[in-house]
Amino acid sequence: MNIILFGPQGSGKGTQAETIAKDYGLYHLSMGEELRKEIKAKTPIGKKVESIMAKGELVPVEITSQIAIKISKLKESKKGIVFDGYPRSPEQWAFMNKNFKIDAAIELDLSEKESVNRIASRRTCPKCGKNYNLIYLKPKVAGICDVDKEKLIQRNDDKPKEIKKRLEIYHSQTEPLKKEYQKLKILSIIDGEQSIEKVHTDIAKILKKK
Repeated sequence: MNIILFGPQGSGKGTQAETIAKDYGLYHLSMGEELRKEIKAKTPIGKKVESIMAKGELVPVEITSQIAIKISKLKESKKGIVFDGYPRSPEQWAFMNKNFKIDAAIELDLSEKESVNRIASRRTCPKCGKNYNLIYLKPKVAGICDVDKEKLIQRNDDKPKEIKKRLEIYHSQTEPLKKEYQKLKILSIIDGEQSIEKVHTDIAKILKKK
């Protein structure tokens, strides 16, 4: 079973994707995380990506496609993949639609106001990169990372003005893809403003029918 899980910043898609992957024995593919792994491992792909990202440019579809195919060949992805926030462009979707059978595309819908509120409440560990939220995913000790005890920070792009810019980009990229999912009758939309538990329950109901 292959699932696309998407939603605006703050919708909790990463948390839900991780849980779904555990529940169904799927591979959780976050393209950003996979690219960071390649950079850290200094692979040929990683070296290309590092150079591209250093210039502030988008990673081309040829590279993200290589990553997706590489993951699909791992034994951990034998039962399927949860694609977390990917694809993000018509070109990426064209590749996905050609190379993967997608069983469900699930959107976690969230208002701009709630998205800004949630993201502005996010804090990140500067050492390990673990994310927390002052509303619903608090660290055990206020302001301190559970993993390595570093002081948490707020990233510059997690401030309201920058969040709104990212939301505009997200919606402009996503609307064309939603139309494609609708044509294939694989699109489901869930209220992302519900509790984490309720969102998970709603996702499970959709997947039960697949």
